[in-house]
Amino acid sequence: MAAGAGLALAGLAPTAAAGSQHVIDGRGNPTNDWGDEGNLSRTSYSHSNATRLWQTILWADGAKYKGSDGKWRKFTKGDIDGHFGPRTKSATKYWQQTEGLHIDGVVGKQTFSLADDFLDHVGSNKIEYTGYDHQAGFKRLNGVYYVKIDGHWKKAAYNWAN
Repeated sequence: MAAGAGLALAGLAPTAAAGSQHVIDGRGNPTNDWGDEGNLSRTSYSHSNATRLWQTILWADGAKYKGSDGKWRKFTKGDIDGHFGPRTKSATKYWQQTEGLHIDGVVGKQTFSLADDFLDHVGSNKIEYTGYDHQAGFKRLNGVYYVKIDGHWKKAAYNWAN
């Protein structure tokens, strides 16, 4: 997947960086929010609240991952941990296959762009993702997405924003 223009050089932050902290951009129409985001993968922002946001999408859509025993299991709320590990990569591939996308296990422009088609502005700062299995809520404040972690809203940052 193609990265945003801000990722043309290794180590640079996504173009959606707001201020000094690199975050999932929340400006504009929700169904066109995420197409310019940076990649999430096992090697790009693999430990972040941006990954938590993506894992929330996987849970909402009932994505499955292949366990070490070769059996398919649903991605659960308990799998939302901010670590882009083997379960998240496998569930991302499942999601990409289900949606008819290129299957590489990387959340890049194409994957983010399709996911944001299922976002809806449902309140002054509330955004809802309509998944196949669950509804997932996010907040957008001052152009920044927030994801709920342990009952608290945290910036969906590309680095840990606890």
